[in-house]
Amino acid sequence: MRILASIATLLLSATSSRGCSSVDLGVVSDTNIFVCSDSVVRVTHTPNGTKPKTKSLVINADWSPASYKVANASNQLTITTNKLQVVYDYISNSVSFNDADGSSITNEISHSFSPSTTSSANLSSITQSWKTDSNEGIYGGGEYQSGFINWAGAPLSLVQYNTEAAVPFFLSTKGYGLLWDDYSWTHLNDGMEVSMKYDGQIGTATVDLTAGTHNFQVRTCRPWGCSAVTLVVSVTNTVTKETYVGQNWNIINMPAQLLARVDVPAAGTYLVTVKYSGSQVDKLYINPPNATEFLQLRSEASEGIDYYFMWGEGKMDGAVAGYREASGAAYLFGKHAYGFWQCKNRYHNQSELTGAALEFRKRRIPVDNIVQDYKYWGSLGWGPHWDPSIYPDPAGMVKTLHDNDIRFMVSVWARFDTDTTFYQEMNAKGYIIKDSQYYDPYNPLAREMYYNFSNVSHFSIGVDSLWLDATEPEHFPNYDHQVYLGPGNQYMNPFSLMTSTAIADGLRKDYPNEQGSRVFTLTRSSFAGQQRTGAVLWSGDIMATWDSFRRQIVSALNYQMSGIPYWSEDIGGYFRNNGQYQNPDYWCLLTRWFQFGVFTPIFRVHGQANTELWNFGPYVERWVVDSAINLRYRLLPYIYSGFRRVEQEGYTMQRAMPFDFPGDMNVRNMGDQFMFGESLLVAPVYTPNDTNSDVATRSVYLPAGGWWEFNTGRMMGATVGWTVNISSTILQTPIFARAGTILVMGPKIQHTGEAADPLEVRIYRDSDATFTLFEDDGKSPSMEPNHQFSEITFTWSETNEQLTISDRVGSFPGMLTNRTLNVVIVNENYGTGVEPTLTPNKTVTYTGSKVNIPF
Repeated sequence: MRILASIATLLLSATSSRGCSSVDLGVVSDTNIFVCSDSVVRVTHTPNGTKPKTKSLVINADWSPASYKVANASNQLTITTNKLQVVYDYISNSVSFNDADGSSITNEISHSFSPSTTSSANLSSITQSWKTDSNEGIYGGGEYQSGFINWAGAPLSLVQYNTEAAVPFFLSTKGYGLLWDDYSWTHLNDGMEVSMKYDGQIGTATVDLTAGTHNFQVRTCRPWGCSAVTLVVSVTNTVTKETYVGQNWNIINMPAQLLARVDVPAAGTYLVTVKYSGSQVDKLYINPPNATEFLQLRSEASEGIDYYFMWGEGKMDGAVAGYREASGAAYLFGKHAYGFWQCKNRYHNQSELTGAALEFRKRRIPVDNIVQDYKYWGSLGWGPHWDPSIYPDPAGMVKTLHDNDIRFMVSVWARFDTDTTFYQEMNAKGYIIKDSQYYDPYNPLAREMYYNFSNVSHFSIGVDSLWLDATEPEHFPNYDHQVYLGPGNQYMNPFSLMTSTAIADGLRKDYPNEQGSRVFTLTRSSFAGQQRTGAVLWSGDIMATWDSFRRQIVSALNYQMSGIPYWSEDIGGYFRNNGQYQNPDYWCLLTRWFQFGVFTPIFRVHGQANTELWNFGPYVERWVVDSAINLRYRLLPYIYSGFRRVEQEGYTMQRAMPFDFPGDMNVRNMGDQFMFGESLLVAPVYTPNDTNSDVATRSVYLPAGGWWEFNTGRMMGATVGWTVNISSTILQTPIFARAGTILVMGPKIQHTGEAADPLEVRIYRDSDATFTLFEDDGKSPSMEPNHQFSEITFTWSETNEQLTISDRVGSFPGMLTNRTLNVVIVNENYGTGVEPTLTPNKTVTYTGSKVNIPF
């Protein structure tokens, strides 16, 4: 490598209006640096003198020309933007990232290439590592069932499975993000491989461990995962015989990895034991405590290293906004999508489905959406067509639903039975992946045909959205096969991104003012950039157990820390016990799961057999409606306004605690409570009731500051974070509002199309507060320049004890011109819980003009 001898300072700017600007390093190197914006930089390292790829499946930004300075001195080249310094070291051939003041954020440690061990020719196994602080939190990477939220020092395999979704974006508590633009099987923080001895279904290894937290990865059932597995990882001191259990899994749809974490109290020799059922354990890896001092990514089949550094100026929200700037915004859904979704496996015929929908209305259980799962094709073969013997009038069925203000979603798969016209037409064009029944979504013509199949069967008759099932896809048909873009091993992970793109592109073209105005799809897999397609991940076919419920809380948080703000689940679990309708423990589990679902982006029940609430009897029906569904609908003004921020600001609504408290070390590994928007702290109950009691008690950590208990109106506060024990009846969820919160709640309604009047304005005092209420027609394209909407800003002055409501800004067709506002100053046992406050402090008729309300 030639080192530049001269010292020069250059002023440069991008020469193209699209893409990132390449920086001339002045040397022949495997490294390239591209400035995309003030806060986003692309770095590539390529083997054998090859050039970086020019097209990305993930990046779709149209960046304006970026201005920056380049200074070359002391064997280093420094690139400076308004927010960031990027330093290239000629000697080590590495890149460092500093803030605008020159303070270190992170830096590359090393990168390497080796021949790929897959069957794909001319590809490399690539490895890149970066320096991290020992107490730095690292999050994201997708959705996983391990139950852990902080990946610092932890090994992880990024590949798609039923219940796990790979999204290669990682977020740091220091306020930066790393987007790994690679599509092959990827590994985070490879550990030390340990040889195991097997005796039946027990594997053991004797190892020397230091004191501290050790992370274990058991790779099992590769490559396809297992149908059902019990697996326990424990560590026993060979001298004291003390045993520490790191993980205890009993799971259906076991992925190809299990993670465990053990706090080893003292250095010594330990026996690691893995007990399992199902397929034999493949390999065991261990990461020691000092593995938290770096972050490493390795991909198995790649052309070269390609990643984007997003600097959020120390804020995690800023880094997520950078990710969405690069890969696409998460658009606001139609308002109905934030209501309740009724789903089950499955409705067997047209009368069963319409009967269930009408029963919701008869019983006055709020609902906005109902879903048809698979096999509506009956005897016609696996594919998107209606068997007329069981669905004689699909168009009429859709009309009946719409006439009752219920939207309709239908399940579609990416594979077809070989005797269907769908398969035969695809196969004749070469659009089927070899030796499979799956189409090739990497082919644009195949994507267009795939969309057209559903256009004919579904969208043309008014179906509102699709449920894209098994988009991992199941059993990796692309593995060791070619796809349109190249080796299937190189393109392992973005199948779901390309399939959801097919539907989004078609709908936006053919139905720009109907289904395509705000595209919504549900899918079982994900990848970076998928948020721009209107696709929502659900966490797959999970078990109906308390432990599975606990894992979904963590899954939701880590997935949304991967930059994608929309997530869902099968409330109540998919695999359910046959005695679910008579089992009081399951009634409790189901109710608690619904209460958690209120505070997830998409609120949806699903599972085997009949999931409609009346099947569980009147007690469960009322528990769920009163404590969960009514609360969801009452919170819609807060929820819908929050997701407008998601679209416009790159915000995240369901927020792991480090988002808002990145400097609080107590929340770094906290995966069982979260913020919902900036005002509400939610701590779901995920255990049965206390022994011989009708309440469940759990601990809740309250960060420094003031907090109001939602259910009681009690105010708590301290200058440091502290933990409280909260006991909740079956009708309560531990919820806290920050001191200085204005919570605007709507009335009880049956669906989102009903008028949101009157509004209850709850004020949680002890600090100034502000909230902006966003409203529109709930359906027209929200990102269009001429989109019509209104905003009303509420401001509370603690000093003046006065609420100010601003002039209304904007308007839209159908807007309520006059609003009734019931203002409530929350206090102990007043303005609390789900029910509307019957005697508000003041009632105001708001006509759109500014008003001051003193107290």
